[in-house]
Amino acid sequence: MRSVAALGVLVVLLALAACEREQKAIEKDLPATRVAKARADVQQIAAAVRLYQTSFGALPASLEALTRAETVGGVTSGPLMASIPAPPAGWSAYQYARQGADRFTVSSSGGGLTVSAPE
Repeated sequence: MRSVAALGVLVVLLALAACEREQKAIEKDLPATRVAKARADVQQIAAAVRLYQTSFGALPASLEALTRAETVGGVTSGPLMASIPAPPAGWSAYQYARQGADRFTVSSSGGGLTVSAPE
């Protein structure tokens, strides 16, 4: 009878440990994974914007310009990306902002954080 009770206690303790690991995954690992995806995405998009700028001598008018072939001044390039990646769950769509003729940022926000590139 004692061995059955001891086995029952062991099962309960193992279940509690599994619940704690699952809770950690939900509270810490999942948000960290989402931040990492958003950061990787904005860096990938920023790299495509830079390539567009190198190819055409100007920044694209929008992120959609990266997803299609374009000819500017007799130079044809693209598409530089198959599509603009979807942001992680709970994050805003990727935003592209030009600052003047040669500077830009790509950003997204979620979980109380904002990631942007170039940094």
